[in-house]
Amino acid sequence: MAAPRLIAFDVNETLLSLEPMMRSLEAIFGADAPTGEWFARLLHGSLVANELDQYRPFGDIGAEALINLAARRGLRLRAEDALAAIAPMSELPPHPDVIPGMERLHSAGFQLVALTNGSSEVANAQIKNAGLEDYMMRVISVDEVGRFKPDAMVYRHAADVMGVALDEMLLVASHDWDCAGAMAAGAEAVFINRPGVKWGLPTEPPRYHVPDIGKLASALGA
Repeated sequence: MAAPRLIAFDVNETLLSLEPMMRSLEAIFGADAPTGEWFARLLHGSLVANELDQYRPFGDIGAEALINLAARRGLRLRAEDALAAIAPMSELPPHPDVIPGMERLHSAGFQLVALTNGSSEVANAQIKNAGLEDYMMRVISVDEVGRFKPDAMVYRHAADVMGVALDEMLLVASHDWDCAGAMAAGAEAVFINRPGVKWGLPTEPPRYHVPDIGKLASALGA
């Protein structure tokens, strides 16, 4: 794999585990809480916001998605309770491979940034609470452009603020839509196929896919 000038990491699920959200949602829904369905509806809401040009913070859309999900199951959830339920998003733990892998990439001299749909406030808290702030040159939030990934504007903005060409940026994500968006914009991408994650789009996947950040570091010679 050719060494990029900039590596941009998606945050939620790619670097950080959603397990605390599972426990938070279990308090509302009981065992087998629909965490995956909630996250999918959150992403759905962000895509609708892009299409209708109605940008608002990712957390607000997450609360809306949770209220809707509860209603579909016959539960009435107040807005303040929904916001409290998604508060653990600020303190998600890193996957076990992340810190060792980031240390290798950082030590090898790669420029590393976070590129996330989360708000600036939440995203910076996530990176700090996960112990990743020493590795990241910058946390780039979609707040800065008012559009959610996979809109091409987000990837162009990340390259611009870091002073690189789009084709010199590598987007690392465990979401097929994020990788596809980056590639459509002109960046390179690596798909992190974490357990239970499969490429599900009809478009071709990236040339490179790895199971974790350590394998990414190895592929880049770090």
